[in-house]
Amino acid sequence: MPLDFTLFSRSNCPLCEAMEEELRPFVSRYQLTIKHRYIDNEPELVQLYGDKVPVLTLDDETLCEYFLDSELLLNTINKSNH
Repeated sequence: MPLDFTLFSRSNCPLCEAMEEELRPFVSRYQLTIKHRYIDNEPELVQLYGDKVPVLTLDDETLCEYFLDSELLLNTINKSNH
């Protein structure tokens, strides 16, 4: 069963684009699902995440802010597969 992550980001955000790019190999290798949520037009998300984007979450738990923590992501994937 694939893991369903959410990536909160903004338009024209270089850090967001970088994290998206870094996630691609994980998506294909581990059949992850990444739901993209752009916070620009959602005031409640702007208040919640503001300048912390990109933010990667799983089940409403924040895994990474600003930069992808590959080690944490792998640990999360491996835990869910056991």
